[in-house]
Formats: sequence, C-alpha cells, structure tokens
Amino acid sequence: MEIKDFSKSKSIKVNCSFCNKEMECPEDMLEKSKKHMCYECLITRGPSEEEIEDVHVDIPMDKMIETAVSGMADKMVEETFPELWRERKSELKEMSKKNLAEEMFGAGVYFGIKTFIETMKNLEEDDTDGKSEKD
Repeated sequence: MEIKDFSKSKSIKVNCSFCNKEMECPEDMLEKSKKHMCYECLITRGPSEEEIEDVHVDIPMDKMIETAVSGMADKMVEETFPELWRERKSELKEMSKKNLAEEMFGAGVYFGIKTFIETMKNLEEDDTDGKSEKD
C-alpha cells in the first residue's frame, strides 16, 4: 500500500466502490485510482495488497500511522517469516515457548528498527537528490 499525504490537495466527493458510502478523494488521485474504498471497508474486509493495488483508500489522518505501521508489519512477516522458518525450523521447534516467544519478539523488533532506519535513510537520500536537482 502506497501512502501519500494529499492533505493540501483539493478533495472531491466520491462513493466507496464497496459499500457506496460517500467519502473524499484528493483530486490528484481521481485519474490514478480505478476504485475507492472507505476506511470502514478497509478494516472490515482486510484486503490484500493486490486487491487494493489501484484503489484509493480514504484513511483518516488520526488512523494513518497505525494503518501504515500495521500494513508494513504484515508485509514484513509475509516476506521474512518463511525464510526464517526454513533456516531455523529445527532449532525453533526445540525451544521452550517462552524462549521461542522472546526470540521471535526480538527478531520482530530487529527487523522493525532495521526497516525504519533504512526507510529514513532512503527518504534522506531522496530529499538530498531532490535538492540537488533544483539547484
């Protein structure tokens, strides 16, 4: 799910393609989106990344961080757990439940912090690239 800040963009009233509820869509998103989804449908339907690829989702600003973090965490689990399980399956199966929980919690924290740092680094590089192009 790509998240962009359209708070300064003019909003147009549209209907959710799934429940028909009226919602807002930034004018810039109208041509880019094939469908629209309200926040309630996002939460209740739990669509996959593929299902909402070309869908504008109206997420309230107060829910934006929670939604983005949850989506990123789900994606990280989907992408990293199969490899982790394949590499350490026998070792993990022999651990006590408490040690296994601590190990997996630690792995989650590690990947979360690593991803956050990499994201901040990429944003900084993008910002630096943008400034040098303007100069």
